[in-house]
Amino acid sequence: MKRYPFLSITNLKSVCYRLLFLAFLFSYETGTAQNYRNAKAYIIDFGKNELFVKESLMEYSTSIIDASPDFRVQTTLERIYTKLEDINENLITNDKGFNGDTDLRDAFIKLNNKTITLLKNKSLKLNDYEDQSNLEYAEIFKNFEYKETEMALYYSEILKYESSKRDFGLKYNIQIRSYNKKNVFEYNAYQNLIFYKLNILDSKLIQLFKYKEVDKAVECAKFMTGLIQESLIKTDFYKDDFTDTSLNDANVELINFFLKQNETLLPLYQEYLLIGEDFQKIKAKFLENNTIMSIEDYNSEVKRYNKAKNTFFDALQENQIMKIDLMKRWFVTNSLFLKKNIEFENLYEKFTNQD
Repeated sequence: MKRYPFLSITNLKSVCYRLLFLAFLFSYETGTAQNYRNAKAYIIDFGKNELFVKESLMEYSTSIIDASPDFRVQTTLERIYTKLEDINENLITNDKGFNGDTDLRDAFIKLNNKTITLLKNKSLKLNDYEDQSNLEYAEIFKNFEYKETEMALYYSEILKYESSKRDFGLKYNIQIRSYNKKNVFEYNAYQNLIFYKLNILDSKLIQLFKYKEVDKAVECAKFMTGLIQESLIKTDFYKDDFTDTSLNDANVELINFFLKQNETLLPLYQEYLLIGEDFQKIKAKFLENNTIMSIEDYNSEVKRYNKAKNTFFDALQENQIMKIDLMKRWFVTNSLFLKKNIEFENLYEKFTNQD
């Protein structure tokens, strides 16, 4: 039997932790407790060290964007969350706040702890297509909901921290730069989640096409159609979030591809199996008593079956080749989107609007 190209999981590895490359993380590395002469001096130290962690995460992002080997990405990841643990320990030991006011410090520690948890348990991992596709639908959709909920909670935690920065500035009459809108990494995360969900159900459907279980393939296609409609609604909702619509457009193209794929392949698959069932019955009867039908008629049935079989598998092969090309272009678009739009981080080069 001919082998047909199915999507390689390794080709999808660059999505693995992109969701976890966060909008910003901050550091505070005083070795000993320090008394600050004013609130501005205190907040400037926060800003300086925030930039330090930002640069570390930029390195991590670059390793993902450039499709570095998994071991390198994992090493960078471990170094980051270990550093965050050290930062929290230093904060608790040495940062006594400004005049005893530790609200900003505590908000930062809370955000760091949430980040560390997500980095360690990989609850937002987005490349486990094969493992996920082997689950029952109830579990698959439960995991989808969990990941989306965790994502929303995490970015709401970031906004809470930003509010703490702003509140600190208002309390001490300092104008602090803060960001209270959807940032590029949050936007990218939600776009990646669309990609992730669709690819899991697609992986399940393509695997089902290998077996002669039409009911299961039809069931999967129905679930996928529902997800496709949901994804179209979300991309329409996201289309005005950024001036650069390239990533949203890439997802729309992907969604439409899957829609056309299912509309084309499923009927061919059903026809192939239906004709195959009829042929097996004819074959059994012919082998039992070859006087039932002529050799010419039997050969005609053989040709009919082979035509249906070849039509389906040829269409499947062509579809998979086009899909691989589409995925490659999607990854390029995703990387370029981050590279082009990551400039928002420059907002944090100076923590305050004052010299």
